[in-house]
Amino acid sequence: MAGKGRGVGAFTFNIDALGIGRGNMPEARVGPSPLFPFQSTDFKPVPLKAGEDEDYMLALKQEMRGTMQRLPFNIKPQSWNLFPKELMPRRKRKSVKISRKDTENILSKLDELANKDDPEKSDDETETKTRNENEKEEIEEEEYEEEDIEEENDYIESYFDNGEDFAADSDDNMDGEATY
Repeated sequence: MAGKGRGVGAFTFNIDALGIGRGNMPEARVGPSPLFPFQSTDFKPVPLKAGEDEDYMLALKQEMRGTMQRLPFNIKPQSWNLFPKELMPRRKRKSVKISRKDTENILSKLDELANKDDPEKSDDETETKTRNENEKEEIEEEEYEEEDIEEENDYIESYFDNGEDFAADSDDNMDGEATY
């Protein structure tokens, strides 16, 4: 009979029949359990068998692999000629590094071109260009600011709703009946 109600619960089967008493519990482990398989044995690969039977089995295996690859069920890589070039994966090309000789040649050519030009003309031209660019930028900034102000006001005026017209239609058809 199982333990009912209060008190210590009783087991439904006889523990003594299993050979375990109340004080016969295993002790707590202090250290780690031993590794399996034990390290004392050295495992070395088994040497391959050499002979006519093994050579024949190897030849059969290679022949079977070749026939499986030739079957129509084997999926082969597609020919990229059927697809557009944009879909074809490309390998990254190595970037071309400019050698020092090329950079020296380019720098020397730039210095020569700078010396050939008239410095007075270039200064005047650059000043007029910068003035024109600054004036254009100021005009664009003013136009942009005006557009921002107009857009802000337009949004407020056209989309403002104070909630006065909420459920205005329901007042007309009030019959005194409850709506569920």
